[in-house]
Amino acid sequence: MSYILICGMLLSILQSILFWKKEPGISVVIFVIAFLLGFLYLMNKYKKIENKKALILTVPIILLSLTYFIYHNSILQIMNTFVILILIIIMCIYATKLKIKVQDFFVEIINVLAGTLESISEVIDNLKKMLKKKEKSSESEKIEGMKKIFRSLVYAIPIIVIVFMLLMSADSIFANIFEGVIREFTNLFMAENFILLLLRICLIILFFFLFSSFFVNIIMKDSLFNSENEEKIIEVKIENMTINMILTILNIFYLIFSIIQFTSLFSRMNMSDFDYATYARQGFFQLMMISFINIVTIMIAKLNKENTSNYTKVMSILTLIFTMIILISAFFRMYLYEKAYGYTYLRLFVYYILATELLFILPIGLWIFGKKIDILKCTIGIVTIMYVILNFSNIESTIAKRNVDRYFENQEENEIDLTYLLKNTDIDAISEIKRLLNAKDPNVVRRVKEYLLEEKEKLQEINTSWQETNLSEINAKKELMNIN
Repeated sequence: MSYILICGMLLSILQSILFWKKEPGISVVIFVIAFLLGFLYLMNKYKKIENKKALILTVPIILLSLTYFIYHNSILQIMNTFVILILIIIMCIYATKLKIKVQDFFVEIINVLAGTLESISEVIDNLKKMLKKKEKSSESEKIEGMKKIFRSLVYAIPIIVIVFMLLMSADSIFANIFEGVIREFTNLFMAENFILLLLRICLIILFFFLFSSFFVNIIMKDSLFNSENEEKIIEVKIENMTINMILTILNIFYLIFSIIQFTSLFSRMNMSDFDYATYARQGFFQLMMISFINIVTIMIAKLNKENTSNYTKVMSILTLIFTMIILISAFFRMYLYEKAYGYTYLRLFVYYILATELLFILPIGLWIFGKKIDILKCTIGIVTIMYVILNFSNIESTIAKRNVDRYFENQEENEIDLTYLLKNTDIDAISEIKRLLNAKDPNVVRRVKEYLLEEKEKLQEINTSWQETNLSEINAKKELMNIN
């Protein structure tokens, strides 16, 4: 237990050093690697790793933490905080459990979160026991030790202060280095700074309990996460007739819908009198949602032990085929709309979601036919890989590049939504936005130049600490160096 508490304390101090009053940067990947090393050391020491293959999830976890250092996307940074936490929880579940059913997976996630809070009391109890043992065994030794420390301080402090003051007066560079340290130390005892110091200490203590209780919950035998609870198993039981009826009716609707797609959208896309962009605008979000519902319905039909008939399999495969047509239709509609009106965050996210759903088609099809596929692992793997690709695609730069390229294709006819581009992208897109200085429209050039000058001024005012180091910020400063 002492190893867990030491690891929890070191991590809580490290997070304070890296994140206190700091913007996320290289600090995130440093902390994540330190956390994983500490966690895996404890898991190995207490022999809790049952499945070493689960440790492959450390790769996407570290890659996602690297994005804080490489890019400057505030939206993905917020999302990644939760995704990294979820991936760590999933890694804990698969590393400690040899087998996990789809039905039990979400229950285990709740057990990790709830068990962490529940284990705080155990951490407190162990701290009390450790303190009591020390008090009983070394009461006399403590008194003698305190006397020795006091005598040492009486002799040492005057000498140290005299030598330090002499060095300060002897060398101006030495004095300048330590002048800031002395100022910071004295500022700690001012009213406002002293309150911040207390708050920082409180946060360190809070994170110590959170980290320690998390490790206790995952590692210790009697924790909520490791308790054997037969009631956790949830079985999906729906009558065979109900599933077949739902799948049959859905397939009839999808057949009609597919016929309409081939006759109205796919076959008429080259007709000049057909406003395909306006038509495409109708429904790609709805179609994306329908495809998701279909995949969930098929999975429920397969998980239901009562549904083993060939008719159910045939209906599931038909639903899967129609789902693929719906996904292609939604993808094609989005492409037509984006081609006419340009790229945005939402439109790019839709592409990734649709592509992710399309990747599910093959493993689900094989799963329906009884192939030995762990559909839960498959789902986690596909979603994780696609999410990592999304993070490393540099979304803001991609949005700016596609919109600028589209504008330069035909500057007389194509318009560029500068308001959206300048308000919804950050320094990741600076190099692409800078290209608009070559536009023919003087209003576009003027607005872009004003924006670039504002960004240059903001970046010059920022005093970045080493914890906040960000490659995108460094590159943006280089790009804006010659903007006057």
